[in-house]
Amino acid sequence: MSNHELNNLKLEEAAKYIVNEGVYISKAEFHQLEISLYRINGEPVEIWFEPVQETITKINYLRGNQFNPYLKHLNTNNLN
Repeated sequence: MSNHELNNLKLEEAAKYIVNEGVYISKAEFHQLEISLYRINGEPVEIWFEPVQETITKINYLRGNQFNPYLKHLNTNNLN
């Protein structure tokens, strides 16, 4: 599924696809949100999750952007 097709899905459906088909890289926390970093279609993507309400708040495609918050957690074996 292309990123364009993922954008046309509901957040929950897109997140489920990314979790099932993508490669998990790392997780970070930001203002009580859990941000999981995956690689899907060869590109990094974040899933923002609000654990108290158990909802996906956004999916952020990082193509061309830095993901510095994750650098200390990255295992280069996951990037191949």
